[in-house]
Amino acid sequence: MKKIHGVALLVAVLFAFTVMPCSAQQADNPAVKPAATEKAEKSDKAAVSGKLNINNASAEQIELLPGIGAAKAKAIIDYRTTNGNFKKIEDLQNVKGIKEKKIEKFKEYVIFEGETTLKAAN
Repeated sequence: MKKIHGVALLVAVLFAFTVMPCSAQQADNPAVKPAATEKAEKSDKAAVSGKLNINNASAEQIELLPGIGAAKAKAIIDYRTTNGNFKKIEDLQNVKGIKEKKIEKFKEYVIFEGETTLKAAN
């Protein structure tokens, strides 16, 4: 029984000195970030300025919105073509795959009439 405890203690000590310092370094080092975290931060940060008229914008213009890629831009245009213009921001929830959380990322840039002035920030 003492041998088993000794082996378990040895394994615990080795774990503490090998694995844990690596984890701590990654957590403390801002330069070491998981790829998923970097991607989420990029999509959450708005790199645009201006306004986008969602009712006449092109797919390329819609893709400038934070959190919107090519597939969602196409879905927005397809929905708009089939159902007519959007009247309020909540109408975008009718587009498949666009929920309130996604709308929160870009709602400040969306307008329903007027000129699109949305541009990528430098």
